Formats: sequence, C-alpha cells, structure tokens
Amino acid sequence: MRRKDQCKKILSVSIDLISQKGFNGISFQEFGDKTRLHKSSLFHYFKSNEELLFRILERWFDKFYDNFQEIIGNHEVRPEEKLRKAVDNHLTLLVEYRANVNIFLNELRSLSRKHQKMHLMKIKKYEKDFEKIIVEMKTEGYFNGLDSKIVGFGILGMLNWVSRWVESSGRLAIKEISDIFYRMVTKKNSTFPLAS
Repeated sequence: MRRKDQCKKILSVSIDLISQKGFNGISFQEFGDKTRLHKSSLFHYFKSNEELLFRILERWFDKFYDNFQEIIGNHEVRPEEKLRKAVDNHLTLLVEYRANVNIFLNELRSLSRKHQKMHLMKIKKYEKDFEKIIVEMKTEGYFNGLDSKIVGFGILGMLNWVSRWVESSGRLAIKEISDIFYRMVTKKNSTFPLAS
C-alpha cells in the first residue's frame, strides 16, 4: 500500500477509535492493533500519539479553509453570495468531517501548547476572513449598525452547533438547513441605535 493511502487508512481508523474511547484512553499500541500494523511500523507514519491527533485535526480544518479561500477570493461574486457559499461550505464540511470536528472540540486540550496554538491561530484567521464578508455585506445594506465581529461570531456559532444535533438521515438535507440559516441572517434590517 502506498504511504499516502496507508496514512489515510491509519487516520480513518484512529478517528473511529478516538471517537469511541477518547484520545487519552488509547495507547499507541492500540492504534497499531486496529490498523494491523506493528507499533514500530506505525512510527514510520506518525512519530507519536500527539502527531496522529494533530494530523486528524489538521485534516478537516485545512479542507475547510482551502474551500473558504476560493470563496472569499472570488471578486466577481457579490458579498451576499459569498456568505451563502461560505455558509454552505461550512455546514457541508462540518457534517462530512463531523467525527474530526467533535474530536477537535473534545480533544484539543490533549495537544501540546505549541500545537494548540497552531490550530487556534488557524481558527482566528478563519474568523477574521469570515468577518470580511460581513464587512462587505454592510456596504450592501446588511447588518446596519451591528458590530461585524459579533455578527461573524454569531453566525459561526450557529453553524458550528449543527455538528451536535444534525442527523444524516434527518428530515432536512444539509443544503436545506444551509439555506434556512442563510435566509435567517440576511434579511436587511434597520439601524440598531445602540450598536457601535
């Protein structure tokens, strides 16, 4: 098996194992047993438990961000359409990588401070870029009088919570949920006098 394919297999099996038992409840040997690799062979792909966890968390976020960069970098698309695409991208990948996301929420603290900081810096960059869409939309008459950062946090918070309750076989498809959320937040509003 090629190295890239073997890495993908190890990551996939490890995601299932961590989801079931939690990261701190698993030894490196267990990762090897589940992937049918000797512990020493596993070291050829990942140097430690922590590197394995780091790669699991990196895998989903990099996909999120790569797609998102294409959306915000498209200057031919109006701001409200950027938001629609950003919401759709976020929810679609959130569901596709739900296990990775839940591991992130539950296991980020298991990483070293250095690796935690690397992930948190990526998240902050994503949040700042998401806020840029909100700022662009304000020029089109959306979110008048509202703080752009808080609007961005509010939308992202709403989207992120979906991983906790959505069912793949639920009543609505993820595209329908995405459309509902988009419509909820894009109705043009009057100026809110207390906002800065």
